[in-house]
Amino acid sequence: MPKESRPLSLHWQGEPTRGEVAAVLAALEPVTARGYELSAGPRRVRTVTYLDTVDWRLRGKGLVASHERASGPGTLTIDGDGVSGTTRLAEPPQWPARAEQLPDGEARDGMAPAMWVRAVGPVLRSRTVTREVAVLDDEGKTVARLDWAEATGTDPVTTTPLVRVSLLPLLGYGRDAKRVRKALRTAEGFADADGDLYDGLLTAAGIKPDEAAAPAITRGMPADVAFATALHGFARVIAVNVNGVLDDIDTEFLHDLRVAVRRTRSLLKLAGDMLPPPLVARYAPGFKWLGDVTTPTRDLDVYLLEFDALAAMLVAGEPDDLAPFGELLQSEREKARRTLARALRSQRFTRLIEGWQAALTEIIERERSEEELSAESLAGQRVRRMVKKVVRRARSITPESPAEAVHDLRKRCKELRYLLEVVKPVCDQAAHRAVIKDLKKVQDILGAFQDGEVQSHSLRDYAERLQAGSTRPPAATLLAMGELSARFVEMQLRARHDLTEALDRFLGPATHERIEALLP
Repeated sequence: MPKESRPLSLHWQGEPTRGEVAAVLAALEPVTARGYELSAGPRRVRTVTYLDTVDWRLRGKGLVASHERASGPGTLTIDGDGVSGTTRLAEPPQWPARAEQLPDGEARDGMAPAMWVRAVGPVLRSRTVTREVAVLDDEGKTVARLDWAEATGTDPVTTTPLVRVSLLPLLGYGRDAKRVRKALRTAEGFADADGDLYDGLLTAAGIKPDEAAAPAITRGMPADVAFATALHGFARVIAVNVNGVLDDIDTEFLHDLRVAVRRTRSLLKLAGDMLPPPLVARYAPGFKWLGDVTTPTRDLDVYLLEFDALAAMLVAGEPDDLAPFGELLQSEREKARRTLARALRSQRFTRLIEGWQAALTEIIERERSEEELSAESLAGQRVRRMVKKVVRRARSITPESPAEAVHDLRKRCKELRYLLEVVKPVCDQAAHRAVIKDLKKVQDILGAFQDGEVQSHSLRDYAERLQAGSTRPPAATLLAMGELSARFVEMQLRARHDLTEALDRFLGPATHERIEALLP
């Protein structure tokens, strides 16, 4: 059979047909008017559930994942830029699911790299009716195929039916395909499709992936409104990630929540004077508490996410030697997660987030005078002030500086990074990208130094806890953990060696010029 090539997708704007053969053939009458016959295949009905991560990672990679079911458990499908695969399921899937929870097969292989550690879950569900219609020439030969697909969104909202007609030309019948293409394009009711069925269903359902980001500040905003807007966006991120943390869907829900908490605390420190002092005094301790209560679980998440990589670092030991350590980490995480869940379900947390959001909304919506300080002016003041702090601490770092001084520089760099992210809309974009790039290089080295010290100390602590447990660990486990601890010390020493050169570059004239170009 000749191979299919170069499909064309058209949108049909007529009345829904529900896939009934007479209605479908009537809609395709422009093709028969060109001398062709149409032979309709069977009507097929299936439920299609489109899948993605909460941060739209698959869509960002140009991929469309779906669970398609007519009867039985159905199939899992991935399709997109250079990726295609289908896996027939042996049992109904459970959502959300991380990559390791998906069934083995082509679909998981195609989805996993884009998913990373995130879980996929239903984004939109539709009822799709399809018919394949063969286009026959005067000799009865099939010269092209038309796929009629009529999809109706059923969840989270019900949409009007959306029809896509795909022309699938067959090699060797290019002239016929062009005639069919022209007949459909010039016929009343047909138009070139803008996107595929998934795109159309998202639009019809009012789902806009690009609107997930928090509202940005603008140059002319009053300064207090600008920073209240940024803080309100962080509060929204905290709130929308809570259920994902409680349900333990994937580790990034907690990570995103914690980043929003850190950004909130940093912004309160750097620009809290733009808000009423009693408000800051009331809520700042609550966000410190939230940061503290989320730390143990996140630290253990990081350990477990990196566990296989840690095992691969062993030279003298074997990966299996670390099994008792892994079991301890899992046990500790369960305890920490239960404590965290109690905190997130508490009245203290609810009052913190709801009260904070309400207070910020009042600031954003209140009337104000024309003479108030603008977001652009305040951003210039605070960025320059923070840059001076970072530069002063960076210049004081020498190879002999205590670890505490290096850690303090890391904290200041992180605060500057958060501030720059907030004020990005009022900055020169080219200069902003360059400064962030320069800052990230220093942060990476400072992070390696911090990780080396923290990890080496924590490994010693975990080894002592293993020894103090009811079941003493094998000697091989303690030796393997000791080897890892030594590796982290080496990493810390390398980072300390690299830090001097990185700070020299950061403090040089090139970065200085980029910082000066950030803001007027």
